[in-house]
Amino acid sequence: MSDLTQQNALIPQTSKEVREEKFGHLNLKDIGLENADFDEVMNAHQELNDLNHTSVAEYGKSIATKTSTYTDELLDLVKNKDLDETGQKLNQVVQVAQQLNTSSILSPAKSGGFLGSLLSKFKGAKQNFDQHFNTTKEQIDALVKEIETSQSGLKSRVGTLDKMFGAVQDEYKQLGIYIAAGKIKQTEIQDFIHELTAKPEQDQQTTQQIYDLNHLANNLEKRVSDLHILQQSAMQTLPMIRIIQSNNLMLVDKFYAIKNITLPAWKNQISLAISLAEQKNSVQLANTIDDATNELLKRNADLLHQNSVDTAKANQRSVIDIETLEHVQNSLINTVNDVIQIQKEGMQKRQEATVRLRNLQDNLQQLVIGASPAKIEQKK
Repeated sequence: MSDLTQQNALIPQTSKEVREEKFGHLNLKDIGLENADFDEVMNAHQELNDLNHTSVAEYGKSIATKTSTYTDELLDLVKNKDLDETGQKLNQVVQVAQQLNTSSILSPAKSGGFLGSLLSKFKGAKQNFDQHFNTTKEQIDALVKEIETSQSGLKSRVGTLDKMFGAVQDEYKQLGIYIAAGKIKQTEIQDFIHELTAKPEQDQQTTQQIYDLNHLANNLEKRVSDLHILQQSAMQTLPMIRIIQSNNLMLVDKFYAIKNITLPAWKNQISLAISLAEQKNSVQLANTIDDATNELLKRNADLLHQNSVDTAKANQRSVIDIETLEHVQNSLINTVNDVIQIQKEGMQKRQEATVRLRNLQDNLQQLVIGASPAKIEQKK
């Protein structure tokens, strides 16, 4: 067998015009190229000038390595713990808020009918509640600051994903350039093989040369097919990046709404509830001057009961409907399932196409070998 590292010397160099014509016959749209990319394709084509097993095996290797790196980075982002940590902090906010209880100023007094005693107890209960409220507010503010740190991480990853998106787009085009250059080289090899096969007289060296060239052509076709698969993988990576970006942005917006709308509204309403409760109790206490002590206690008890129930109902009311959360979760699940299904179907089709391409190559190789003088002589 001849030295395959010397095969390039046996292949005539085609002109730029011929290569440009071959480039024009390619389906450029399928590999993301335009006619203006011809010069870049020719630069990649130079990597196959020294045609041998090593140059074919390493053709486009650097691009494949980059594509794998982006996939690993995506997996790292998916596994990131910032979201879990933020969710835990939000749960802590809810738990702290639930510890605040307005019953200390809304419960009926149990002492006798002295107005001064009632006022003193009411004032003391309100002071205790204010102190508890201030402590709770400090806890919530501290937790909100920790949530903001997680938000910053999510927002910074959106920028990282933008850079990754642009890089993957560039890699997609580079893969297309290497695919086009490889296909042009394939046609050059096949043209030379046809030229050698068409000779009326062939010696053993020519027959061996045809076999070696067919072997290299087969390896190059396999490498180009691998680059085509990598290009498809890069194309699938792009919507994955956008989905992760969109999810991050939605989470950032949601945390902003909780921090800037929900929590301030909750604290404002609690403050209003304190003032209103104080106001109502003051009015009731003022009315006791004209009413009997027993009648005052009965009225206060009824009003305090009603205020407690109303406050509890208001405090327990959900900000977001559970149906909304179910709809969002179901939509996310459907999105992931649909993307996975499309990827599986695409992979299966490419696998089937690879098998069929290999069959075509095997048939062509058998025809070439069968047409050699040695095989013809054996048949005689």
